[in-house]
Amino acid sequence: MQARSLLMEMYRWSFACLPGAVFNYAKELDLDIEDIGIFTALFYTLEQSRPLYDTGITPGQVLQTCPLLTTQKLSRRLNRLKQLGVIDINQNERSFTERAIHLEPLMEKLETMIKRDHPRLNLSEDSQNSTPNHEPVDHLLDEYRERIVQLELSLEEEKGKRLVDHNSYASTNYKKVADFISKKTGNLMSVKMSNELHKWLEEMGFTTEFLLCMLELCFERNIFNPRDITKIARDLKEYAISTVEGLEMYFKRYVDNEKSTALRINQFDPDVIEFGNFTGIDMSASARKQVYYKWRYDWGFSHAMIMKAGEIMCQRTRNGGLEYIDSVLNNWMSKEIRRVEDAEKELQDFKQRNKTERNQAGGNQKNTNRSITSEYEIYVPPGSLEELKTKV
Repeated sequence: MQARSLLMEMYRWSFACLPGAVFNYAKELDLDIEDIGIFTALFYTLEQSRPLYDTGITPGQVLQTCPLLTTQKLSRRLNRLKQLGVIDINQNERSFTERAIHLEPLMEKLETMIKRDHPRLNLSEDSQNSTPNHEPVDHLLDEYRERIVQLELSLEEEKGKRLVDHNSYASTNYKKVADFISKKTGNLMSVKMSNELHKWLEEMGFTTEFLLCMLELCFERNIFNPRDITKIARDLKEYAISTVEGLEMYFKRYVDNEKSTALRINQFDPDVIEFGNFTGIDMSASARKQVYYKWRYDWGFSHAMIMKAGEIMCQRTRNGGLEYIDSVLNNWMSKEIRRVEDAEKELQDFKQRNKTERNQAGGNQKNTNRSITSEYEIYVPPGSLEELKTKV
């Protein structure tokens, strides 16, 4: 019962009822949190004093209702609110505590802002007594909607223009780096290298100049594998290296050693695995991987060209190996054949010349020096051949 009586006493003192519109328009009225606190005290004092026959409240009433406030702080804050034009203070009284504080300026400002933001409430007294005419307001709203639509269209156009400029800039940088890679490797850029290049430019955000310096240092060390270059690029991004001096220091400390080379040879490489499965050669040994990497990076052949040489080996001989493929690629390198189309054309031309020579010789003498491409068998991948043998 005692607790309930205390609770009833708390309710009897009522609450500080500050209009919510003050919070909504506080920023526009240039009010800070302390100003809102003073207004809370003023409205609570207004609720407690209930001046039915007079208007305004005095600082003395505020100090009596809110003992936490001091005369100096209340005076300073009231002067600030008066300068903002949200309260009015009667200066006729000499004593500060007896001067009347009027809140009408605040209420007038709030009324003006609410009418501005809600045009339908901005009705004259005559229109309140008659049938409301919403046509001017509807016309104004239609104008606002039209302006919003135009602004949205302008914004979309600006975004599209920026996107085109960005794509054009990115395309120019991509072409510059791609041309550099093709010139250094002597081949057209592969799909895997193209995908990695997009990562370097877009995801990692490297500048064209920095990327060219990094690729130059990689190519000087015969590092042409896109995955190896991406690993280096990620390290540079993680260590926040952005200068040429930092690049040189990184390559000397972390790349120019035998452990890094061995790690690159022993790491998982799908290209090597695909080549081994295609030709039936076990490529798990490091020495055989080094031979593949010699073709791939030292001689500069693409993976597709190496696979083409492996196809010729499988078609021509049953006991061929890396030596046979090495001779084919060495022949192509001496003739500057770097594309699969050129290799196929060279094979067809050589086969036609060989056929012509046999016809001229009368076909009586057996050609004992048959070339690699003089005869072709039906190509069956080694894996499929072993599967057929098990079924038989």
